[in-house]
Amino acid sequence: MPWFEKYILDNDSVFIIAEAGINHNGDLDTAKRLVDAAAAAGVDCVKFQTFSYGASESKHSIMPGYFAGREHFSTKKEWYDSIFLSEEEFAELKRHCEKRGVAFLSTACDVYGLEVLVNIGAECVKIASADVNNDYLLKRVGRTGLPVILSTGMSTIEEIDHGVQTLRNNGTSQLAITHCTSQYPAPFDSLNLKAILTLKERHKVPVGFSDHTMGHEAAIAAVALGSRIIEKHFTLDRKLPGVDQAASIEPSEMEQLVKAVRNIEKALGDGEKTVAAAEKENAASMRRSLMAARPLKAGTVLGENDITAKRPGTGMPPSKLDNVLGKKLKVDMNYEDLFSEDMLR
Repeated sequence: MPWFEKYILDNDSVFIIAEAGINHNGDLDTAKRLVDAAAAAGVDCVKFQTFSYGASESKHSIMPGYFAGREHFSTKKEWYDSIFLSEEEFAELKRHCEKRGVAFLSTACDVYGLEVLVNIGAECVKIASADVNNDYLLKRVGRTGLPVILSTGMSTIEEIDHGVQTLRNNGTSQLAITHCTSQYPAPFDSLNLKAILTLKERHKVPVGFSDHTMGHEAAIAAVALGSRIIEKHFTLDRKLPGVDQAASIEPSEMEQLVKAVRNIEKALGDGEKTVAAAEKENAASMRRSLMAARPLKAGTVLGENDITAKRPGTGMPPSKLDNVLGKKLKVDMNYEDLFSEDMLR
């Protein structure tokens, strides 16, 4: 089954992505360990970021504000060089994901990254929030014909519309969108999770949530709102060097998140109001039955003072009260005897 159908379109479960990103710090063995830990935690997918300094940055580039205090390189090029993985290493990472039974995904951060992903046979491309308005990249992504997951942080609704249309006009037929707030970590009052509903209605595609908060509350709420994808930054240890480590969750936390999402999926159900199987056994002990409120003689015409409703719920339900009132008893009844249809006329 093709990648997008298998993991998103025909998948009844939320697609959980561990965003390993650049938390490997340029070391392939660490990247593989991230895959191993994410797979053990139960995620569906491990995502990385594919790029080169020359294709992404210029002499005018500046460091993002959230880098402050998290990185000690004097130039962006030094930083890029420290987290770079080659095409051969990404090919090995893709094979390792397949070996561990998780989907491989990576963000094409520039045209070099896109070329690498196409060359290694990537079956889907992630587009970062920073590139929602990057027609230079989006047109090339569209021309590959690959499925796309488009992240939408830092974007107005008009910019998202434009990015979606640019992809579609250039050949993208399978598209998902992830809502997010591009801050690391993101404050809760910046999340605007209801935008998930807006994007679903506006673009009629699967919509997910890239969660940059600490904790699980936002991801759980996003699932409850209908998110089909949950992406969370993932690290082996938040104390490791790197700009994304501090805003990432560790393996035990990822395992907790996966369990929470799966529990919420079960809890959401199908929307039809029925008696749950777990409730049925309680109905007899917790509900009530119609009973004689006092000793009654045959021939009594039953009034409200003759009838009471008490537990257990093994007899005639109180919803049948109007079927009993005004009827004549065929038999004598003792206090708290249960009523039944065959004793009335």
